[in-house]
Amino acid sequence: MNKKEEHPWIKFKKYPHIGFPLERKDTSKLEGYIMNENKIAKHSFLPFLHRTIFQRKFRANTKGLLNKSKKRTRVKVKPKAREIYFASHFDAQIYSYYSYLLSVKYNELLKTKSFDKSVVAYRKLEIEGKKNKNKCNIDFALETFQFIKDNQDKELTVIVADVTKFFDSLDHKILKQKWAEVWDGSKTLPKDHFRVYKSLIDMRYVNEDLLFRNYKDRIWVKTKTENDPKKVIKRQKSVKHKRFLKDNNAIAYCEKAEFLKDSLHLISKSKATKGIPQGTALSATLANIYMLDFDQEVQDFIDSVKGFYQRYSDDLIIVVPREQQAEAISKIRSLVSDKAKLEIHADKTKVYHFHQDTGKFEGYEVDENTGERKNKTLEYLGFDYNGQRVLIKTAGYSKFNRSMKRAFKRATSLTINAGTTDDKIHKSSLFKRFTYKGAKRRQIYNGKTKTTRYDWGNYLSYVEKANVSFQDFNGGDNIKKQSRKSWRRFNELMVKAIKKTEKVKKK
Repeated sequence: MNKKEEHPWIKFKKYPHIGFPLERKDTSKLEGYIMNENKIAKHSFLPFLHRTIFQRKFRANTKGLLNKSKKRTRVKVKPKAREIYFASHFDAQIYSYYSYLLSVKYNELLKTKSFDKSVVAYRKLEIEGKKNKNKCNIDFALETFQFIKDNQDKELTVIVADVTKFFDSLDHKILKQKWAEVWDGSKTLPKDHFRVYKSLIDMRYVNEDLLFRNYKDRIWVKTKTENDPKKVIKRQKSVKHKRFLKDNNAIAYCEKAEFLKDSLHLISKSKATKGIPQGTALSATLANIYMLDFDQEVQDFIDSVKGFYQRYSDDLIIVVPREQQAEAISKIRSLVSDKAKLEIHADKTKVYHFHQDTGKFEGYEVDENTGERKNKTLEYLGFDYNGQRVLIKTAGYSKFNRSMKRAFKRATSLTINAGTTDDKIHKSSLFKRFTYKGAKRRQIYNGKTKTTRYDWGNYLSYVEKANVSFQDFNGGDNIKKQSRKSWRRFNELMVKAIKKTEKVKKK
């Protein structure tokens, strides 16, 4: 049995942090330290690396004029900020180990619960009849839509809600209580678990921008040697901007000893009285554990009305008979507030009606209070469902097309300006990232030898998988047909890029 099979919690990653990334040769060191309860009980955690990720958002301009296609123009709204915290490489393995231990206990506990199949995020749930093949968001969405379709002889209400600032709002007292309960049924945490718990609720962190500015003239990178391309060495070099870290193969901002000696003044301490950092390997597991009582009470209610319940992290969906709509909405909001000490805003709750209308089963969003029909269909886990067919949300394709446009812009710029490359656009990488030619998922070979690495394909791989999963449900290739516009867009960008580079070359 190899190390990977023995220790599924050991995951090697290469993002730059304080100290160097771990390698496979460090496995025995990780085993000896992390699996020793006494060592973890006294472990000094390094500060997290804090990064704010802004998620661009576009909305229909309801007050603006229609465009040439008689559609509303889209406007950019205030980006949604997500606060992400990265643990140091060694600490990340500790969180991964405790996540693994708790996940085993949690899944064992769920086998005794009625909501075992309702909680789906961050769990390995095997697809029936397919050994070692686990479900993903596509399968969870299909299960939900299938329940609605199977009950199309009834008038149904579907309620979709997401908890406001989920990870940021977890009550520390409840978290500690449920953690201890899942671990061994007691009311207190063992010393090693308590040490890990304290590192999350009394979080110390360093702003990534500050750390970069402090060490940008001496960032640690990995480079190949001139005489032996197979030999890789570590060295320090200046990096002009944080966005160039990946291009320079940066592996660390500084060494651990150097940081502890010279940069303790960069550390900030969280003043939050609630919440845990989003981004650690343990965060997702703890979020599920935290919601145990909530999940049980929701499932009890749903079973009493013969409905459907599914929770994917902070996104939850319930399907109930129309006559239970008001009670269901009230029940969900009160349980979120009273049991979980969290909050669901009214504008974060979407209500949909599904019923037969002149022999056609259809679904659409309605105003919660008036029941007035809105021109929107059910959206869940990246899919739209109108009672007739399921499609991938257009937002997914928009993101894919924006990424494609940026890639062509970068490729064109490199072709024109970079003196280290030839004067032709490197089409192969663009085809691999954005067309069916790179969509096949395959295990990577090193010569004739299999490696443990996989080429996971591209976004169109996901489209194909979704299409196969929903083919019977839709009665056709509705999802695959959506990708035709992306192929046309790719060709338009390729022609435009070639013309631009040839025009510059002739000057």
